[in-house]
Amino acid sequence: MISTYSLAEPSQHKPLPLLLDSPHSGSLFPKDFVCNATETQLKTGWDAFVEELWQPVLAVGGSLLSAKYSRMFIDLNRAPDDIDPAMLSLPWAGCNPTRYSDRGMGLIRRLALPDVPMYNQPLAVEEVTTRIRDFYLPYHQALQSQLDKLHQAFGAVWHVDCHSMKSTGNRMNVDSGQQRPDVVLGDNDGLCSDGGFIQVVEDAFIRLGYSVVRNQPYKGGYLVTHYANPAVRRYSMQIEINRALYMDEAQFAPSHHFAAFQQDLAEVSRRMADYVQSQCGETRHG
Repeated sequence: MISTYSLAEPSQHKPLPLLLDSPHSGSLFPKDFVCNATETQLKTGWDAFVEELWQPVLAVGGSLLSAKYSRMFIDLNRAPDDIDPAMLSLPWAGCNPTRYSDRGMGLIRRLALPDVPMYNQPLAVEEVTTRIRDFYLPYHQALQSQLDKLHQAFGAVWHVDCHSMKSTGNRMNVDSGQQRPDVVLGDNDGLCSDGGFIQVVEDAFIRLGYSVVRNQPYKGGYLVTHYANPAVRRYSMQIEINRALYMDEAQFAPSHHFAAFQQDLAEVSRRMADYVQSQCGETRHG
C-alpha cells in the first residue's frame, strides 16, 4: 500500500480538537510519472516546509496531517471531479470543472506555470481514476476520520488548512502581479469558521508584527468549504503564509529567518490551543 500522507498526534499533551492539515507540502512523484515540466517548474507549486513549520502545534495538543505527494501530481485541495475534460483522451462523465480547472489548476494540473503545459498528450481516464483512488482518497479518508474522532470526543473540532504562497502572484493567480501580505486567513467570508477562533489567529499574527488580510485573494479552497459545518461545531479555516518570510523562493531552501518564523508559529499555535481549550471547558494536562 502506498503511504500518501503522515498523521502526527500530540505525545506530551492531552489531545485537543485542533487539527492542522498541509495538503500541498508533499514533494514526491511516482517513479513512472512523466510530464513536460522541469523539476524546478514543478517545485513552484510546492508549499515548501509548511508541515515542518507547523510542527509546534503538536506540543500544545494539536494534530498535523500532511501530504507526501506533490499537488502537481494530484491536488488534494480540489473536488475529486474538478477535472478539465480537454485533458482526457476520451469523454468521461466524472468531470465537473470549476474555475480552478479553467485556470489550469484543477485536480489534475493542466499548467505547471503560465504557458507551461504539464503534459504533451491527453491522459487516459484510467490514469486519472488511479490517482484518485491511490493518492487522493486516502488523504481525505484520513482527514475525515480524524475530524470525526475529535468531534465525537469533544463535540466540536477546529480544522486549519495550512498553505504557503508565492510573494507575488503569477498569471495563473487571481492577484497576478500583486505583492502579497505576510498572511492571508480564509474562512469563505465567514461561512466556514468560528469568528472567535479566526480573530484569535489574526490577533496572534498581528501581535507578532505580521500584516494580515482576510479572504483576499484566498477565501479557502475545497478542504475548507467541504469539511466545514459550523452549525454542528465543525469549523474550518485556511492560513496562507508568504514564502518570503521563511525561504529563498528561487532556491527552494529555508532562509536564515526560518527558525525565528517557526517560533512565531509556535506562539500562534499556542494561542489557537488556548482558544480551543477555552471552548471545550476541560483542563489540559502535560
